[in-house]
Amino acid sequence: MNNDKQTLVRLQQLDLIDANARVNTNKAQNNAEKYHNDSPWFLHLFFGFSGVLASLFFIGFLTLALVESDLLDSTMGLFMVGCLLSAAGLVLFYNKKARQNTFMSSLAFTFSVTGQLYFIWALFIGDMAHPLPIWLLLLLQIIMTIMPNIIYRFLTTSIALGCVVYLLSFYNIPEASLGLLALLTIIANLQRYPLLQRVPANWRIAAFDISTALAYASAIMLLLVSVYFIAAEYGRDFVASGERFYYNYYLAQSLLILASLYGAYLLLKRYQIKILSKAGLLICCAIVILGIISVYVSGLLATSLIILIATANSQRVLLGLGVISLISYIFWYYYQLDTSLLIKAASMLVVGLVMLAARAAKRIGYDAAY
Repeated sequence: MNNDKQTLVRLQQLDLIDANARVNTNKAQNNAEKYHNDSPWFLHLFFGFSGVLASLFFIGFLTLALVESDLLDSTMGLFMVGCLLSAAGLVLFYNKKARQNTFMSSLAFTFSVTGQLYFIWALFIGDMAHPLPIWLLLLLQIIMTIMPNIIYRFLTTSIALGCVVYLLSFYNIPEASLGLLALLTIIANLQRYPLLQRVPANWRIAAFDISTALAYASAIMLLLVSVYFIAAEYGRDFVASGERFYYNYYLAQSLLILASLYGAYLLLKRYQIKILSKAGLLICCAIVILGIISVYVSGLLATSLIILIATANSQRVLLGLGVISLISYIFWYYYQLDTSLLIKAASMLVVGLVMLAARAAKRIGYDAAY
């Protein structure tokens, strides 16, 4: 509250807000109690990991306790157990005193994750035709985003995106995965606030948490998919039916380039730079050239996109993930024994020379303009 008052006084001194404005201490205090997100991100991650680990022990204990009953032998029984555990977790999550207690928050996380595991178990032991369980799992993950916990929302969003990637591969259109994930990453990170302004005020905080989870989940899934599908050049048994698909690299890279160009357009618009200006055309040409020369190494463009978004939004965690993924991806690509190291070294040399040439052209254009 002291920081809020100091900020208010400073804004009043700059004549940016009304001099009679006051901080609504009651509302701010209620919001702080209701949405306590002041803890560092790694503590939230630690509690989330502890909740997942605890849920694994809890589901083992509960399964042993119910093994003698008939509930675990039927799909309906598993659904009932999953509903009860999810309802218990939802009540604890929305309870004001429970949210302020670390143990109760972890217990709510444990109940919710255990309930989801029973749901998934019930989906896949049933006699439903494939891929109906995947569709139901996707719908379940979308519904479970109502849980007011950022780590839980991150997990459910990641599973939902994984289901989308699997379904695209099942229907033999895996090339759309990269473009779709890149588009979701761009919208969740660069278009978040304009979209949140259209959300009703009562739902805006929950929508912000969901968009934050989607921003990180889509970025991580983009990094994973861009690395995974690079090994699918000659076909891969990905879907459960055993059907082989042949990955069209040119189509997938074209969709990724289009999504990257859209992200560049949003960033140029943020800094009031026209897309048809010298800087805008140079940036677009650099994206297209990088996309063309990295058709079979789509991870380079994907990781570059993540790094660019993280730098523009000052997201240090996402920037660290992007840099680590880029370095790891280059090592993985170079030492993968599918082609000779000489060919890979030559391709990486070409990529590096093109990027250096683009940087030099950017500096020349900048000096000419200013």
